[in-house]
Amino acid sequence: MNDSEYREINEKLDQLSKTVEELQKQVIQQNEALMHFARVENASKVTLQKDETDRRLGKKPHVCRICGAKGDFETFLVREMMQNTREEFEYFECEECHSLQISDVPENLGDYYGENYYSYAMKEDPDRKYNTPVNNTDKILDVGCGTGVWLVNMADNGYGNLFGCDPFIDHDIHYGDRVHIRKCTIHEMEGEGTFDRVRMSDSFEHMTDPEEALKSAAKLIKDDGVIEMGIPTYPNVAFELFGPHWYQIDAPRHITLHSRKSIEYLADKAGLEVAAYQYNSNCAQMLRSFFYEHGVPFNDITSELVSRFFDQKNIEEFTAKSTECNEKGYGDHMNVILRKKSK
Repeated sequence: MNDSEYREINEKLDQLSKTVEELQKQVIQQNEALMHFARVENASKVTLQKDETDRRLGKKPHVCRICGAKGDFETFLVREMMQNTREEFEYFECEECHSLQISDVPENLGDYYGENYYSYAMKEDPDRKYNTPVNNTDKILDVGCGTGVWLVNMADNGYGNLFGCDPFIDHDIHYGDRVHIRKCTIHEMEGEGTFDRVRMSDSFEHMTDPEEALKSAAKLIKDDGVIEMGIPTYPNVAFELFGPHWYQIDAPRHITLHSRKSIEYLADKAGLEVAAYQYNSNCAQMLRSFFYEHGVPFNDITSELVSRFFDQKNIEEFTAKSTECNEKGYGDHMNVILRKKSK
């Protein structure tokens, strides 16, 4: 084969590759258009029916599993809306530490996650390769990481010493040589005093033993290490407006909706102190809670449905209100940074 023939074949291959790429884009666009059409059609069929059930059950006797306080505490009846079972669970507010917590943890708690739970959507890839060379070797643990979406994103950006743990995954998971996830709780993780960072992003509220979990996390971090949490928090404006329909209660998966006081109580027990709070709620606290109150389950709350009932001005007002509440420490979600107490 001479040079001219070789160039000709390469040019044809390049052209074929471009054609295939263009066809793939068209298929993706068509699929997105079809999905959008289906969501619009589904949104048009949704009817809102406000729940008129009295979900405030008054004061009932409880023992707080966070601070141990005993007494008659305000109790609420909350529906499961993620899987749309509508099963009802009692939650109560501790008058001492102000956390909101489930009265009785279901024995079959794992059943309320299921195969389609959003944290388990990513597929394992033990042979995964990374284009970005390792540029950060901080040892990081992601607690309750599911199948590891956040960890893989970090690895794609050059982090190379990443670990995860989650008791609800089917088995240990690896993504190449950078991400290693164990099917276990934080108590079973090895590496005492070796982690630069332990991350608990929307996982701490799921834990049935938060004090012990924080103690285990404190053992794992270095003396100058940090524990980072992202958690729904109580009390907040969304609960004030929508009560037990506040979507972040997420019964029964969220065991405890922590207050600043309950976080500080647990931190002190674990030899930790709060270095910073940052509230970061958004307009979803209003929108999703509104739809929960009107009988719409989580997976049916699409952008198309929101657009049907709320205009851009409404969204802007909800966003501005959320920003204001964050500034006042009254939003429904916050980040917390914890460090070991100064000696």
